[in-house]
Amino acid sequence: MNKPKRILIIKTSSLGDVIHNFPMVSDIGAQFPDCKIDWLVEEAYVPLVKLHIGVNRIIPIAFRRWRKSIFSSSTWSELKNCIRNVRRYRYDLVIDSQGLIKSAIFARLAKGPSYGFGPRYSKEKLAGMSYNMRFSVNREQHMLDRCRQLSSLALNYQVAKKPHYGLIKKERSATNKKNVVIFCSSAQSTKQWPTTDWIKISQYLSSKGFNCQFTWGNPGEQAICEKIISLSAGELLPKMPIDGVATLISQSYLVIGLDTGLLHLAAALEVPSIAIFGASDPLKTGPQGNGPIKICGSKNRFPNVGEVESTITSVIEMIS
Repeated sequence: MNKPKRILIIKTSSLGDVIHNFPMVSDIGAQFPDCKIDWLVEEAYVPLVKLHIGVNRIIPIAFRRWRKSIFSSSTWSELKNCIRNVRRYRYDLVIDSQGLIKSAIFARLAKGPSYGFGPRYSKEKLAGMSYNMRFSVNREQHMLDRCRQLSSLALNYQVAKKPHYGLIKKERSATNKKNVVIFCSSAQSTKQWPTTDWIKISQYLSSKGFNCQFTWGNPGEQAICEKIISLSAGELLPKMPIDGVATLISQSYLVIGLDTGLLHLAAALEVPSIAIFGASDPLKTGPQGNGPIKICGSKNRFPNVGEVESTITSVIEMIS
């Protein structure tokens, strides 16, 4: 294969999956520094993708918003404009690491050969049948590794050992060395950790002289944060856009959170992180990065408060 000049990446959502795609883009950029990499992504994550130094052009798509008003003329107008943007350039490769029918449709609409996971390895079998080139990538691997392997097979190069997320980040200032950012809510109820346990963790951190900062994305999450703060200590931050949360994380001393996309963002920014698992398998979906990362709990087993407190102590000793 000749060196590619332009590649389209399709990974539209969700937050964690988008973050897991960053090392793949970094790998391609390292192998082909003159290649222009475009990315089709949900509009909500455009500010985040802008933080990657290797992305040339971002094409926003609005599946989540469009499906709420599918019969609206404005929806169809936006969809047509999105398709025009996807077809503006001819691509040497179109790599769909999403593996869904909706992403595969856009992979085929783009001008260029489509590459993706094969039928047995994509999220939706029909999507895997649609690509021009299909690859067998073990589904038991972490998604980050699967994405990196997909691009390496498509472009015939060896994957580097450590993932590089390629994000632009701000260095932590001395005044923020006592800030601990806490992500205590998840959109999935099965991933929630008891509020009473979060209260104890907040009290523990406060007793060590740390300032707990709580973020939220909807009124329900805000209510949980307010309850924790009212019975312990901490600071309720205003609602932030995703790039604002990235700045907050990069300035923090430590991040503690559930298995959410924001915890993966902390790992990508190489901020010391503690992840609380209990519903999903951290071997497949856990945060990966070059900074100190500790996992508490495992699939079908949430940690107790003592376990998390002990982990906090060990991480603080590690980074102090």
